Amino acid sequence: MALTISTPSNAMDVAGVPGNNKYVIKRILFDSSYATGGESLTATQLGFDSLHILLASSEDNGYVAQYDYSGEKLALYEAGADGAALDEVANTTDVSAVYVRILAFGV
Repeated sequence: MALTISTPSNAMDVAGVPGNNKYVIKRILFDSSYATGGESLTATQLGFDSLHILLASSEDNGYVAQYDYSGEKLALYEAGADGAALDEVANTTDVSAVYVRILAFGV
C-alpha cells in the first residue's frame, strides 16, 4: 500500500521559501502531573493564529512526543512491556524532568 500525501486544510500548497509563514523553535518542559491525552499546546501559545505543522523531538529521556492537531495537545508515549506499539504515559505521571524541543510553522 502506498502513502497518501495531502495538504492540511489550514496550510498553503507551496514548497520553498516560507513567504509569510513564521516558525519558532521552542523547548517545552512538562509538569509533575501528566494529563491523559496530552498537555494543551495551542497555536496562540506559540505566537501563531494558525499552526501548519509541529515537529517534536524528545531530548534524551526515552519518551516519544507527538502533537495532536485536532485536540491541540502535546502527548508523550513510551515503550510498554506488552511489546505492542507505544503506550501513552499514564495519567498523573511525574514528567517534570521531560523536555521536548519543537519546530513549528504557522501564520
